[in-house]
Amino acid sequence: MPAKVTIDQNECTGCGICYNDECPDVFMEGDDGNSNVKTMYQKGDKSVGEVPDNLVGCAKNAEAACPASAIKVE
Repeated sequence: MPAKVTIDQNECTGCGICYNDECPDVFMEGDDGNSNVKTMYQKGDKSVGEVPDNLVGCAKNAEAACPASAIKVE
């Protein structure tokens, strides 16, 4: 089942763990240095997306590794 991914841009520190290390298939660096959901998964906003089943585990790893707790996977 696909999962909703949300990035709190106010909490994101731009450390890059999600897009460099944990889940580059879902996350990317935005123009401001913060994390964004990759364009193909975005749902109307760079901070909100829906990822397919095969990437849910990856997204959850990024959520767990985020030092700012800025990523939520539902």
